[in-house]
Amino acid sequence: MLPVPCLGVKAGWILVIGLGKADEVGLETLRKVAGRAAKRAKAMKAARVLVQLPASGAVGFDDRAFARCWVEGAELALAPIGELKTGNKKTPDLPRSWKFLVQPSGKKAARDKALREGLVEAQAFSAGCLFARHLVNLPPNILTPKDLAARARRMARTEGLTCRILNVAQMKKLNMGGILGVGQGSRQEPRLIDLQYQAGGAAGRKAPTIALVGKGITFDSGGISLKPGAGMDLMKSDMGGAAAVLGAGLIAARLKLPVNLRVIVPTAENMPDGLAVKPADVITMASGKTVEVLNTDAEGRLVLADALWYAGRDKPDYIIDAATLTGACVVALGSHFAGLMSNSGTLIDAIKQAGGETFERVWHLPVVDEHMEEVEGTWSDLKNLGKGREGGALTAAAFLAHFVDDETPWAHLDIAGPAWSNSARATGPKGGTGFGARLMARAVQILVS
Repeated sequence: MLPVPCLGVKAGWILVIGLGKADEVGLETLRKVAGRAAKRAKAMKAARVLVQLPASGAVGFDDRAFARCWVEGAELALAPIGELKTGNKKTPDLPRSWKFLVQPSGKKAARDKALREGLVEAQAFSAGCLFARHLVNLPPNILTPKDLAARARRMARTEGLTCRILNVAQMKKLNMGGILGVGQGSRQEPRLIDLQYQAGGAAGRKAPTIALVGKGITFDSGGISLKPGAGMDLMKSDMGGAAAVLGAGLIAARLKLPVNLRVIVPTAENMPDGLAVKPADVITMASGKTVEVLNTDAEGRLVLADALWYAGRDKPDYIIDAATLTGACVVALGSHFAGLMSNSGTLIDAIKQAGGETFERVWHLPVVDEHMEEVEGTWSDLKNLGKGREGGALTAAAFLAHFVDDETPWAHLDIAGPAWSNSARATGPKGGTGFGARLMARAVQILVS
C-alpha cells in the first residue's frame, strides 16, 4: 500500500494497493484490503474516496461482489469503539463517501448498475453487523434484558418490523420455566423479544417463513454454579446470538427480502441470588417437558429451549438458532469457525455457502441418537448436561433438538468462539465481532432465492 501525492488533478493523493495474484484474490482478501485502505484514508483525513476498479474479469468475481465486499470491509474496519470514554468527542466519520470508477466502455452502464446493487447490499450488511457489534460491546449494567428489548423495539420501529415484548407475567402464562428459571436469580426481569418482518404484496403470501432464534443472556455469572473470576467480564458477550439475529433482521428488512421473518430473543441475566435455580432443581418447560438442572451455568440451552418451542408453534419453513452456547465448541473449533448442527441438508448447504461468502465460516458437526439419549433424565424427562465433558457442544445441541419438531428443518449455530475477538483485525476492532448477522442474512437470501 503506497500513498502517492498528485498534482494537476482533483484528488490530492492516490493510494496504490496490491491485491496479490489475481487467481488468489478472494472475497475476504478484498474486505481485508479495503479495511486497511479505509484506515489509511481516515488517517489521511480523506473525506471522499474514489476506487478504481480492476479491469472486467481481472479477478474471480463480478462487480457487484467487488463493491459489496469493498464497502463491507471499509465500513466494518472503521467501526468506532470507546463511546463511553469521557471526552470522546463526536467527530464525523471519515471517509464519508465511497465511489467506484469504471473505465468508459460499452459495458459501463451494466457495470455501474452492478456496483450500485453491491453498494446497497454492503450498506445493509454492514449496518446489521455493526448493530450486532454495538450490542455485544455494551456493558451489562447498561444492556439489561429490559434495555435489550427496548433497543430491539426501536430498531423494529425504524426498519419497519412489528415488535412484541413478553414480560414475566406473559411468560408465566406460557409456562416458560426455562427463561423464567434462569432469570429468577436476578433483579433484572427476563423478557422474550418477538419481531416480525413480512414480505409485501403477493410475494409475501408465497414467501417462506423463517424463524431466527438468538440466546440473549446479557450477563452470565454461571449462577449458583459460579464461573471463575478470570475472564468473567467477557460474559457480557453471552448475548452474541441475540445480537446476531437482531442484526440479521435489520439486514433482511433493509434489503426487503421476499421472506416472512420471525426474530425471537429470550433474554435474561444469570445471577447467583438466594432465589436462583439450584443444581438438582427440576423445572417445567413451555413444551411441557421437565428438566433437571445439573449445572446452572448450562443456562443458554434452557432459555433457547423455550424460545424454540415458541418459534415452532406456527410451523415455520425453517428455524435457525444462534448462541454463544458452549466452551466445548471453542475447544473443538477455536475462534475462526462456528459449530453447525442441523437436521436439514438444505439448511446445511445454505449456511455453508453463506459462511463461505461472508467469511463467517461454519463447520458441520454431528448430532445423533446417542447424543439425544445422553441428555435424557433420571428424575425428569431431560437433564441440561450430557454424561461428561466429551462432545459438550453436541449434547447441548441434542438437548435443543428435543424442543424442535422432527419435521421442521432446523439448524443450530454455536458461535461461542467467533463472537468476540481479543485483538483488532483488518475488518474490525477488538471486541464484539457481530458474527452471525451477515451469515444468517445471507443464508436467508439463499433460501428464498
